[in-house]
Amino acid sequence: MKKFRDFESAREFARKLNLKSRTEWKEYCKLNNKQDDLPRYPEGVYKNKGWKGWGDFLGTGNISPKDKTYRSFESAREFARKLNLKSRTEWELYSKLSDKPDDIPASPSGTYKNKGWTIWGDFLGSGNIKPGDRQSRSFEFAREFARGLNLKGIKEWKEYCRSGNKPDDIPQTPEGTYKNDFKGYGDWLGNGTVASQDMVFRSFSEARNYVRNLKLKNNTEWKAYCRSGNKPYDIPAGPEQTYKKDFKGISDWLGNGNTRMIPVTYEECRKFAQKNNITKSKEWENFSKSGKRPSNIPGHPQDVYKKEWISWGEFLGTDRIANQLIQYRSFTEARAFVQKLGLKNNLDWKKYCNSGNKPDDIPAAPWQVYKEWKKK
Repeated sequence: MKKFRDFESAREFARKLNLKSRTEWKEYCKLNNKQDDLPRYPEGVYKNKGWKGWGDFLGTGNISPKDKTYRSFESAREFARKLNLKSRTEWELYSKLSDKPDDIPASPSGTYKNKGWTIWGDFLGSGNIKPGDRQSRSFEFAREFARGLNLKGIKEWKEYCRSGNKPDDIPQTPEGTYKNDFKGYGDWLGNGTVASQDMVFRSFSEARNYVRNLKLKNNTEWKAYCRSGNKPYDIPAGPEQTYKKDFKGISDWLGNGNTRMIPVTYEECRKFAQKNNITKSKEWENFSKSGKRPSNIPGHPQDVYKKEWISWGEFLGTDRIANQLIQYRSFTEARAFVQKLGLKNNLDWKKYCNSGNKPDDIPAAPWQVYKEWKKK
């Protein structure tokens, strides 16, 4: 087994080389005729025999944090407080840019964990106390204070909290401090803007009566009204979502006299879409939102006509254009192929068409392709 010189002698030799890092030591070992009794990996050879890190071995002064000897927590805190720093960020900048004493740790929260460390406000003497340790005012008092600021939203509230003007006993995050009482920033700031999940709306009848008195003519005017800022916060902008069980369409909601709320048949709806030259599902979605769609034409036909629905291409008639370019099997051949599949109903047929297993020369909508369909 190879015998190396003792740690003190090896360290003395290494320091005379004026190397700056472990990398340079390795390069030295590769490129020079290193003494045979000097280890290439001294951290392993001299472990528990005096090794304190590469900074100590090479004499650079760079010692790993775990090997450093720091001042006591009380002494370090006393030093830190004299710097008059206000936050952790300022401390980190000080540690990077100044001549901090080596026996003062750059990360005191880790070094002094379970040795006196509590929070940065205590260490720096800035008085900034973490929310969990702060005594806050009652919810009613704090909310009244917040409402008196006349702020418009959560963004302005956060800017105010960062300004340094907020009293320490008013929490920065009221949703955490007052979990049982907090009902959203609209309620907290008094501006009426409340999160949807926390909003308490009027009953369907009360809300509809209010809206009908506005004498709005269509969905376009309703949306414009919602954007105007005049709508009470307890009247929903999306009544079809809030009152799913009671909502019967925009015309019933507005009371504008267009009372035919029963959707047209699938074929009528399909003809309507094709008559308006709508060729894509996105175009249909935009058309539905435009306010031009009649109330008896559903905005989501794929949900309303589940039994008849095949695809958007079939609904909008764009499949017919594609059909003209495909050479399908004869009606007899196609029917024979499909009957061998053992499908029981239209739902099974739709699932099969959507599975990706259907041959291209078998149409998904045979009634559009084969004249024989009407006869058979």
